[in-house]
Amino acid sequence: MKKLLLLICAGALLFTIGCKKQDQEVAPQGNGSWTLAGVSYKANVTYKGPTSHGEFLINFWESAPTADLKVNSLALSFKEDPTTSGTYQLVGYGTTLSGKQFTLAAGTKEGLAYAYIGATNIDVTITVTGGKAKVVIPEITLKGASGQADAKLSASVQEM
Repeated sequence: MKKLLLLICAGALLFTIGCKKQDQEVAPQGNGSWTLAGVSYKANVTYKGPTSHGEFLINFWESAPTADLKVNSLALSFKEDPTTSGTYQLVGYGTTLSGKQFTLAAGTKEGLAYAYIGATNIDVTITVTGGKAKVVIPEITLKGASGQADAKLSASVQEM
């Protein structure tokens, strides 16, 4: 189980960095912050776009990642682009997404990876204004995938 979780989270982090289309630009700025394991991070860069797996990804980073630069990150993967405000459900990583559901993974520049794998779906408020999503995540527990302890996460982030 630990190996599977590690592979899922490592894949999520690589997916977060690697699934960006080459012709798309990373937005120059972001808004909001998240707290992971008691450490606060500021969203300075956002990315939004479809993935090669048919899902829709919104990333929040402290700075733009590269192949050689790991950054603190928060990745939300949706079944489809969240274009309307409402209540969405955070579901466990590895769940086949439907409707207004999404998964969440987080990573640190030190290479620590986390994912929400809870058995309970969590209602999350997403407000969409001008095509940009603001996501408010209540305090949840993420599973550590790199041998570290599980960690608490909360967030209020908005794509720019």
